[in-house]
Amino acid sequence: MNNIFNAELLDGALKIAFVVAAFFNLVYIFIVSRQINLMKKTLITGFSSSVSLLGLINLLLALAVFVGFLLFL
Repeated sequence: MNNIFNAELLDGALKIAFVVAAFFNLVYIFIVSRQINLMKKTLITGFSSSVSLLGLINLLLALAVFVGFLLFL
């Protein structure tokens, strides 16, 4: 009997959903990184470089997650 909700269809849909979610997360983190750089130019504080570094690390991790999903899913 052919069931519309078989395991292969559900597996494929979940893989696509994870890749799309990782892409949207990457776009969001890129926008946040741009906002951090804009804030750094506008508001100069003692910990601006630390926040900028954390934003860059976050962007690199989001990129690694997206590439990992593309390669391994």
